[in-house]
Amino acid sequence: MGRGCIGCLGVPGTPPQSPDLRALPAPSQRVQREPFTASKLESPVERSSLMDTSEPGSAAEEEEEKVTEQRPRTRSNPEGAEDRALSAQASVGNRSEGEGEAASADDSPQSTAAPNGKDWQVPVQPTEFQVKTPRVNCPEKVIICLDLSEEMSLPKLESFNGSKTNALNISQKMIEMFVRTKHKIDKCHEFALVVVNNDATWLSGFTSDPREVCSCLYDLETVVCKSFNLEGLFNLIQQKIELPVTENIQTIPPPYVVRTILVYSRPACQPQFSMTEPMKKMLQCPYFFFDVIYIHNGAEDKEDETSWKEMYTFFSNLDTKGTNYKYEVSVTGPAVELHNCMAKLLAHPLQRPFQTHASYSLLEEEEPAEIEATV
Repeated sequence: MGRGCIGCLGVPGTPPQSPDLRALPAPSQRVQREPFTASKLESPVERSSLMDTSEPGSAAEEEEEKVTEQRPRTRSNPEGAEDRALSAQASVGNRSEGEGEAASADDSPQSTAAPNGKDWQVPVQPTEFQVKTPRVNCPEKVIICLDLSEEMSLPKLESFNGSKTNALNISQKMIEMFVRTKHKIDKCHEFALVVVNNDATWLSGFTSDPREVCSCLYDLETVVCKSFNLEGLFNLIQQKIELPVTENIQTIPPPYVVRTILVYSRPACQPQFSMTEPMKKMLQCPYFFFDVIYIHNGAEDKEDETSWKEMYTFFSNLDTKGTNYKYEVSVTGPAVELHNCMAKLLAHPLQRPFQTHASYSLLEEEEPAEIEATV
């Protein structure tokens, strides 16, 4: 019998050859690894790396274990770019990530009853309305609607030199600055001027010459207005414009977009308004925008604070797409606030973010200046 067999039977002899066990660490020296689960990952980006097929110990695996530092939110990076691409906030209604994706009905202001118990007639929000449009700088047809109610002539605003001035004077100056600046950005933009008192009057037709619009802007007089005929304003706009139609809304840029900017200053009251099918179609058109600058006296009359908020909510509920901009300014505040609101409307409606996502500071942590004219 050979030596190998003797070793197997326990007979003294040469022991059989066995693997070198000295290379293995002792049980006390072995590294205990916790089970790798998706719940231990610190970000959604790391969870997506579970399907990574890279070799263990490679650079890709080391990168997974590092916590990525988010870039600061800047003007060129308004939503934090790819750092926030998978966050819950950016998944709904984020224009910077969704190529112009509009908000659903849950994101737009909902129609609620007035605090004083009065029901205001507002458009019924659709269950879901979502649209994507190309983010292009196509020509704009801007309809500027200037309120000529008596409240616009009251000298309550504080001008740059500390004296008192009226909202009409400031509105005329800021509209002229807006038209001339938009013309410098793109000379294909066209402007029209509408004045609103008891009725809406088309004062100047569409023109790309700022001088024609500005020539009709001054020498206007205010009147005592009993009500605001919003329905008549929309009917007038429908008669003067033709909304563009494209074969594919998501990929084909429109030849132009239509934007109405209403500068409004009246005591809160129920406007003359009833939602018609043509009006509903116009408000839901992805190429129509209705921006509002509401000048109110809420800071002066505390009793009317609820009323002007009702009026502001009414304008907000007209926005069925969540793509319009709305601003409210107190008539007793500084005039520079009106200029700042108008300057924020310079952005192209197809390229600007949703108003709740807009940031006008260089960095997210930067505090805005107390008084700063941005026009």
